Amino acid sequence: MAVAQLSLFLENKRGRIAEVLGILASEDVPVFGFSLADVSDYGIVRILAPTAGNARAILESRGLVVVENQVVSVGIEEGISALAQAVALLSAAGIDIEYMYLTTRRSVVLRVEDHVAVEALLTEHGFECLDGGSL
Repeated sequence: MAVAQLSLFLENKRGRIAEVLGILASEDVPVFGFSLADVSDYGIVRILAPTAGNARAILESRGLVVVENQVVSVGIEEGISALAQAVALLSAAGIDIEYMYLTTRRSVVLRVEDHVAVEALLTEHGFECLDGGSL
């Protein structure tokens, strides 16, 4: 049930993010999750799209290096309470979260070591784990 996330490593130069978003927009690729992490010489852009394979092919055809990873996307109701409960559940189970970010679909994306175990644990406790088709 995991979701394919695309990660791009971009030089830390003005206009690079606009370039990536422009490429996706020009090809009508919907994006439901977006994260940017800044490291001194480069940035890591993470993208969640329901058509990850298509988005990857488009970005690679423009010369960008794209890495695809599996992440967990968990439906979260409005407010911080559900997010706090999900994170507390993972913490109590000894599960480390590498990173997380919110999407435009009332969900949070979690990068964890074992996405299958995390999805099972969250589902067992009443959380809805989304797949690429439900984004």
